[in-house]
Amino acid sequence: MRRIALCLFLLLPLLQAQTPAQTQPEVERLENLIEQLTAMKTQVAALESRIDTILRGLSEQKGSLQTKPAAYNALRNIEPESGPDTKPAAVRCAALTASGKRCTRAAADSSKYCKQHQLAHSK
Repeated sequence: MRRIALCLFLLLPLLQAQTPAQTQPEVERLENLIEQLTAMKTQVAALESRIDTILRGLSEQKGSLQTKPAAYNALRNIEPESGPDTKPAAVRCAALTASGKRCTRAAADSSKYCKQHQLAHSK
């Protein structure tokens, strides 16, 4: 709007210097330019509104993706390392505890009992 006023201010002395026959087509041209500029201004406002709406939507989607927990099977999708496993499979101790439950410790190498129960069974 300021540009339009500035253009009119600068063109006003030129219009006054011209003869009345020459000013009529110039006035019509300026009125057409003003109409075109106001139409463009409303289009720009509509585009700005659409851009703001799209940006809000994208921001909400980004926020929901950042707070979303990892999928349950996410660890299963990771490929295992290639090559043989260097750790031998752990064997559970075969002894029973005083309460009658099976010992939860791993058995010692080349034995079916953990170190604690090996001592108990050796006595």
